[in-house]
Amino acid sequence: HTLDQQNAHYVTRLCDAELGDERCTVALNQPAFSATGVVVAAGRPADAIIVSGLEGFASGWFSHGVLTWRDGARSGRTERVADHRADRDSISITLQRSVGPDIAPGDTFAIVAGCDKTFASCKAKFSNGLNFRGFPHLPGNDAAYGYATEGVVFDGGPIVP
Repeated sequence: HTLDQQNAHYVTRLCDAELGDERCTVALNQPAFSATGVVVAAGRPADAIIVSGLEGFASGWFSHGVLTWRDGARSGRTERVADHRADRDSISITLQRSVGPDIAPGDTFAIVAGCDKTFASCKAKFSNGLNFRGFPHLPGNDAAYGYATEGVVFDGGPIVP
């Protein structure tokens, strides 16, 4: 168990900061990054809800975000947003699966924009590329195979003389 605990930063393409923390520095209290809403209908499964109050936001804006219940049976609880979809007829939010009381129409919530932890989103959505805490230019697993060609001997020597 002790060996599985993170003691330093992982070297990955994705950011390892939490959106809005001291390493990220995005101010989430801005109107562009937070909103409040009301449940219009609770769907089946229970983690899918139809909401109002988020009409000015593009589809996906709150995906990977955080929703905090202001009242209702889940009052005070914070949950992760798996998906946010806005179309002509309705706005839906899918929460990550959790166990808890039922969500009911009329329950209110506060919601914060989500980050998919990619460098492209950090730059475009939050204008925060300087504080990105990942390694976006890290070569993929297939980079080593880019030099492999048929009929060439790879003996550990230099590839380019």
